[in-house]
Amino acid sequence: MSARQPDLFHGDKQPPRSAPPLRAYRKPAKSTPAAFAWESMASWVRHMHRLFAIERPSSDHYARVRTTARELTVERIRQCRHADDLSRCEAMLVHADSGWLYGLDRAFTRAERGERLVEIRNRIVLLGLGRMEPKPKGPRLDPMRLPDAALLRLIQTHADPHLVEHLRAERQRRLDTITGPKP
Repeated sequence: MSARQPDLFHGDKQPPRSAPPLRAYRKPAKSTPAAFAWESMASWVRHMHRLFAIERPSSDHYARVRTTARELTVERIRQCRHADDLSRCEAMLVHADSGWLYGLDRAFTRAERGERLVEIRNRIVLLGLGRMEPKPKGPRLDPMRLPDAALLRLIQTHADPHLVEHLRAERQRRLDTITGPKP
């Protein structure tokens, strides 16, 4: 064949010297695995450490680490009731940029990591106070939300007479709901 005559298969380009390698070493994906339902934050932390320990340069492994890391959501943090598990998770998120935890710095953006860190720290403080849920929104001193013992104590000890009148009215309203209004 002449050098000026174009090749029928490759046109004016030179044919490749060898065929590109086929990826026969990787098995075809059967199906995507279902997400693991974590029974606790501690099991998530243990599983993440297990994944970090077997780190190997494989895109499948990196994808698995990334999807497992993304399962740490704000809702799951709010459901956690153990401060020690939360502190372990906090340490993982704080040290995500150090390089030894592949995946946490790549799975979350900096804003998402910050959001989860704030939620974890708030939850640790909340559990330290002995609460399971945050204080409901509302005025600082709402007589309708006060327990009976606190209401009586404030009626007897508060210095503001105007507030004491409101507290007495609330106590009377509670008595009326129990016994019925007086005619």
